[in-house]
Amino acid sequence: MTLKVVERAAFSVVGIEIVTTPMSPDIPALWPKFVARIDEIENLCEPRVSYGVMWSGESMSVLHYLAAVSVDKPARVPQGMTLLTLPAGSYASFRFPLSGLSKGFGEIFGRLLPESSYVQTSGPLFERYDEAFDPTNPDSLVEICLPVSRKIGE
Repeated sequence: MTLKVVERAAFSVVGIEIVTTPMSPDIPALWPKFVARIDEIENLCEPRVSYGVMWSGESMSVLHYLAAVSVDKPARVPQGMTLLTLPAGSYASFRFPLSGLSKGFGEIFGRLLPESSYVQTSGPLFERYDEAFDPTNPDSLVEICLPVSRKIGE
């Protein structure tokens, strides 16, 4: 697995947010609740694509997680949902099978990112579940994207 850096435009997502801990069973439990409410969201940009957006809370043991879809010109946010705009910029992009997400995050932060010419910058990171993703297939690929910048002097 190698590090791939892509430039992404800013985009907005709407979804259901929970405050939990990293790798919590609350995260997979959130998805059926969110999927049941997707039809309430207006102006979807990418039909059949969803996002798991995450950022640290008050400490590294607190994780904000948003199961979401991308939207264009969000006008109305359904009750109990959150609107979040992810900033434009450079993102490291990795693809891992659903069954290996925990291992994938470990590889990203333990080897791939430290051995690269990039460092993670502040801001949310996200999982992108594209049109080909099948939640019943453990080999289905998930794209993981995190904001990065070049290391100073590289």
